[in-house]
Amino acid sequence: MKIILTGATGLIGSRFEALMFESYEIIPLSSSDGVDITNRGSMESFLSGKNADVVIHLAGKTDVDSCEEDKDTDLGILNIDEEKIKSLDTNDLDSSVWQDKNTAFAINTIGTKNLYDIAKEKGIKFVYISTDFVFPGNGEYTEDSQTGPINWYGMTKWYGESLIDNTKDLIVRLSFPYGYSSPVRQDFVQKLIDLLRDKDEVSLVENQTITPTFIDDIVNGLDFLLSKNATGIHHLTGSSYLTPLEIGEKIKNTFSFETIINTTNMEALYAGKAPRPFQSKMQNAKIRNLGFNPKTFDEGLEAIKIM
Repeated sequence: MKIILTGATGLIGSRFEALMFESYEIIPLSSSDGVDITNRGSMESFLSGKNADVVIHLAGKTDVDSCEEDKDTDLGILNIDEEKIKSLDTNDLDSSVWQDKNTAFAINTIGTKNLYDIAKEKGIKFVYISTDFVFPGNGEYTEDSQTGPINWYGMTKWYGESLIDNTKDLIVRLSFPYGYSSPVRQDFVQKLIDLLRDKDEVSLVENQTITPTFIDDIVNGLDFLLSKNATGIHHLTGSSYLTPLEIGEKIKNTFSFETIINTTNMEALYAGKAPRPFQSKMQNAKIRNLGFNPKTFDEGLEAIKIM
């Protein structure tokens, strides 16, 4: 099977290549190769003659605060006000207006539209990688739960979801990946390990709940879903709900650090920044029922310890 992989230099993309190079013929699509997903012509030229079977679309603008800073610019180009955000018809948009722009909407929504439209024309199966940030963050979510992003990053990813025909293709939602650091980016657990190893004292949030997800499970889960020729929406997320404070305590105990851990809250940590989901509990029963079992956080930490 031949796979076009966007975001191949990122945390998940680089790990996918490392673990799956013997299972698939992987063709990385990267801006470093001169391919711009906001430029439809560039995309068509790249995909021409590749005869790919699948596109896995991992690429995106993921810095939540930077995306929020793009919001006014994006709304200005769209020529809509705040009240009309959720009624926007993404299928009607003129992609050429966004060519060569690097805003959240240009990359996360228009880039997805360009790539998906071409994939549909060529009959290529599409796997869109989405996020828990499409939810408001006030509870526990299944694949069928009502979405409702509370920041611009989440909204642009939600727009991306709206473009996908999930009766034929696949939307995979991820949450807080950890367990592998690429040459260009550390995962959040590795950052915590470094902090707890190097600092005498740290402060961690006690009133946010997240679903940490082991990166190798994401890679193997994508492989599993492809093997099942799965369609629809799937939560490929870990099997534990934890606060950052609880995560820090588990890391401290697992690696025998002596750092003092103090508590803080989301209101203090994210003051003046883009809003974040407070409670982001991503249920993974659907994929578990298919036969794939993502790790608990304790199991993920043990795997990291012996790497």
